[in-house]
Amino acid sequence: MDMCVNDNITSLYNLQTAQSQTQTREHLSGSEKTESATKTKKFEIGLCSTLGVIASIAILSKFDKRHKYTINPLKILKGNIKDSYIAKANYKTKEIVTMGAGSIAGGLMGGYMLDDKSDFNAKLREGIIQICNITFPIALVEGLSVLGKKISADLMPNWSKSKNIIKRSTTKLPPSIGAIMGLVTGMYVGNRTSNKLNEKVFKVKDDRPIKGVDFSAHVDDIGVATTFVADEKNPITKFIRRIIPLALIVPGYETGIKKESI
Repeated sequence: MDMCVNDNITSLYNLQTAQSQTQTREHLSGSEKTESATKTKKFEIGLCSTLGVIASIAILSKFDKRHKYTINPLKILKGNIKDSYIAKANYKTKEIVTMGAGSIAGGLMGGYMLDDKSDFNAKLREGIIQICNITFPIALVEGLSVLGKKISADLMPNWSKSKNIIKRSTTKLPPSIGAIMGLVTGMYVGNRTSNKLNEKVFKVKDDRPIKGVDFSAHVDDIGVATTFVADEKNPITKFIRRIIPLALIVPGYETGIKKESI
């Protein structure tokens, strides 16, 4: 009799253990599926942001008055890529803001189509923050760098052509200081302006701080600044300027994946 009771208890324990393991496996499987779906969604939103940047580059190249560029990918690949718009573009405020806007529009569209509609207002607010984060710094970096270069030319004429390395280096100080001041001031003003705009328009006080990912949009500022500080043919300068379109994919991606804070 005791053995029968023990056998029943053992069988019941084994059954409960098996059920628990099955539930655990199902839970893990569900979590893995959710995680996989989230990664796929983020990838697709990133792709939408990328397409937004590509579309912006196509528009910019079409309206570039300096040269008639083709926007046909097959022709670009068949021809000399070094002669394409993306290789020769002189990225300044207009070009960077256009690409940034395209990236953000792509991210918003992707987020609307692929993510929860209840989070769309959060994405709109993030989009405003990102476009301000792009526009204010680059405008101030370019403006103050140009001003710094003018000051150098007025106060130190011909020093840039001097054989004295100290004199040549000194001429770089005003545009360098202008670029740094423009970046720091632009980031602060852009952040405060976007937070105020969101508070007025959406009646939501985000008070969103400057995040680490926001600095991806400032590769463009560095690229523009180096144009005024270093030679445009400098390999480092050329490299930084060529990766600007890639860096500008990030603001659109961040916009598209944004969710309401709980």
